[in-house]
Amino acid sequence: MKTGSIAGQHQHDMMMDVNHDELAYQLFVQSYIQDINFRLQGGLKPLCDTEGTPASLKQVVEQRRRILKHPYGQMWSSLRRIAREFTCEAVGPAVERQLPDLIEKARKYRSSNRKIGSLQLAPDVKAPRYNTEIEIHCKPGGYHTELTADDVFAGAEYDRTTYLNTAGLLGPVMDRLGKDVAQWVKRSHPQLKPRRILEMGCTIGQSTVAWVDEYPDAEIYGIDVAAPCLRYGHARAEALGRHIHFSQQDAERTGFPDNHFDIVASHAMIHETSTAALHNIFAESLRILKPGGLMVHNDGTPFRDLTPLERVVPDWDTQFNAEPFISKMRASDLTEWAVEAGWRPDQVRHAYTSENLSRGVSVIGGAGYMVVGRK
Repeated sequence: MKTGSIAGQHQHDMMMDVNHDELAYQLFVQSYIQDINFRLQGGLKPLCDTEGTPASLKQVVEQRRRILKHPYGQMWSSLRRIAREFTCEAVGPAVERQLPDLIEKARKYRSSNRKIGSLQLAPDVKAPRYNTEIEIHCKPGGYHTELTADDVFAGAEYDRTTYLNTAGLLGPVMDRLGKDVAQWVKRSHPQLKPRRILEMGCTIGQSTVAWVDEYPDAEIYGIDVAAPCLRYGHARAEALGRHIHFSQQDAERTGFPDNHFDIVASHAMIHETSTAALHNIFAESLRILKPGGLMVHNDGTPFRDLTPLERVVPDWDTQFNAEPFISKMRASDLTEWAVEAGWRPDQVRHAYTSENLSRGVSVIGGAGYMVVGRK
């Protein structure tokens, strides 16, 4: 017996099938992660700094080190690290078993005369060092590694592992971040009628599909450096009936002309970059935006807006989940970095998709925070 069903995730045509044992393993991992995030994590509160403690990078790091000297903190940390490894172990073999079929499906979507989007790959585009020198999210090989011709492994695995790791809170098609940001743009800038929208670092386009839904008359583009994710993402978008133009490009230096887009966005991308890269991304966003266009880079809540307990997870991810830029990014003033990259001070600001996100963090990182620029 085969089924792809797992706790509410939408089963589109590109989603892998799972047999009985694979499904049981994945359901166990999902339950295991939920228990760590919603029950065990609360037990760290007595070990944390008191409310009002400064949120400097040094202070946050000192708290994490102190917590991990305590037996409870060590237990929580070990179980959380195991959970990160469990997701790939639970999903990877199921994808590998049917990889030839998934590759063939993706090929058919690319060659179909009924396709509504497009895919352009550029083998000369190389993944940056901040991707290649670590295995982000503890995923073996990272997301850019090619296992075989026309590979889609990383994309297919990401579709399920991300759903597990976020406890399904991104929604059935994992478009919550894109939906929250796109709806905020519509509320905050009702006069903006975009013709072209770009998502940087789109991975498999899970957030990109929300921009199609919110702005159906616009041309929607998604770029990433990871070809396996783009191949899968294009086929996934086609299976979902969303018109998206995917291309393999580096967000620091795209091939788009000046003044080309009305909106340039990203969702949970910038914490996977670096200080120098983020300056370049801010500058590139400015270059390719039309006058009056909007830059919206969405990511995790800055430490200054979190409680001491809420700061634990992102700083832990910096150290133990192969995401070394998170803590520095969350401890920095990103509007100042945007100004250093060429934006005027009066053009950039911090914002939240919802007022109730300006304090507090969810299991997916308090991802209602945005650095916004209006050209």
